[in-house]
Amino acid sequence: MRKTLLILSLGLLVTGCSLKPDMIEVNHSFEYQFDSYSVNEKWWESFKDERLNSLVAEALKNNSDLLLALNNLQKASINLNQANLDFLPNISLEGSASKNQSSGETFSRQPQSRYNSFGLSSVLSYEIDLWGRVRDTANAKEAVFKATKYDYETAKLTIASSVANTYLSLISLNEQEEILKDTLKTYENTLFYRQKQLDAGSIDELTYYQAKASVDMAKTQLITLQNQISQTNTALALLIGQNPDEILNKSIAAPKILPLSPDVPEGISSDILLHRADVASSLESLRASNFMVGVARTAWLPKLSLTGVFGYSSDEFDRFLINNANTWSIGGSVVMPLLDFGRTSNNVELANLDQNASLLNYDKAIKNAFGEIKDALNSRKNSVLKEQSMQELANSQTKVYDLAKIRYDAGYSTHLEFLDSQRNLLSAKLSLAQSKLEVASSVVGVYKALGGGFNADSNSTK
Repeated sequence: MRKTLLILSLGLLVTGCSLKPDMIEVNHSFEYQFDSYSVNEKWWESFKDERLNSLVAEALKNNSDLLLALNNLQKASINLNQANLDFLPNISLEGSASKNQSSGETFSRQPQSRYNSFGLSSVLSYEIDLWGRVRDTANAKEAVFKATKYDYETAKLTIASSVANTYLSLISLNEQEEILKDTLKTYENTLFYRQKQLDAGSIDELTYYQAKASVDMAKTQLITLQNQISQTNTALALLIGQNPDEILNKSIAAPKILPLSPDVPEGISSDILLHRADVASSLESLRASNFMVGVARTAWLPKLSLTGVFGYSSDEFDRFLINNANTWSIGGSVVMPLLDFGRTSNNVELANLDQNASLLNYDKAIKNAFGEIKDALNSRKNSVLKEQSMQELANSQTKVYDLAKIRYDAGYSTHLEFLDSQRNLLSAKLSLAQSKLEVASSVVGVYKALGGGFNADSNSTK
């Protein structure tokens, strides 16, 4: 018994050795000239639109894709707990009872006899983690859990961004619908006036049908736009997780004027790697693959296990729990591969390739992060400039329309020239509304590219 305890103690002393390779050096230094920034975790509240806040909150509670990501996070947590349990021995309870009879014709040549056998024992089995297989497996599971946690944060950011963009699109479409309705009303009034002129013989049919064509064109544009409103409404309903009855029979209310776009950061800080959940997830996946290389290497070495059995046995049921009926045994086993025809080598090589793939994915995540940030900041700057230009264009087209109307009424220009000014004014108004949407969407894009308030330090697990 003392020898066994000595072996167990020595085994515990050497436990903790690991065959995993050193963690691959990753490049955390970059050349850039950006300013520091700070993004609120609930960045959508910066639009100061209570309806948007309510929609995002509903989506973060009910969205199916987000619920699936949460389910994956819960699975990763259970897998981590399961891996940590491997540090503890496995204890089971075994019971047996049998009734036996032997006849005088058996090989033992003993007279016929009957006897009973009862047993109750607990079995303890424990693997001594000589080479760190259990610990590396647990560390890999912990890294996977963290990566899944960061994936959940990425899913939250994606859902919130999609809700914000879809809601802003719905507002912009409502604004464009109002523009088209007002324009259509003006076109119809003009057509009514042209009808009277035609009846009076002061204009020809060409002028009348040119005016009618403008009405028909505006009606077609309005119908197309209303179909887009319906589709956008449905998309928003799906994002926030409405039930089928609400999707079929209800519309989501949205104003007709976009909220003021908030000021956004103009650059990034040196700790950008802490502010992108996808980058943090890729790094944890790399760490997990590094631990799994160590796990694969342990298959080359012996596996030492201890087994103990403690219990009672007797041939009488009412006596098998007394002290004189107790039994125990303890032993150990060593298992190691002798000839596996390269199976272990192949598994180690596969683990190395998985680690290499994780490194490539991490490098890709870093490059994508900086690429998305660059594009988002440029899009923000250019969308503001475009809105300013579109506002000036709309003002100019309004002047052109006013002058063309005066000239046509005075007989100094053709009706076609007047219609062109009408169409160009409508196009400018619609383009201005779309440019305002681009500005608002660019703000969402910047917040998303900068990680949406995520911070790897504040989200780390202990």
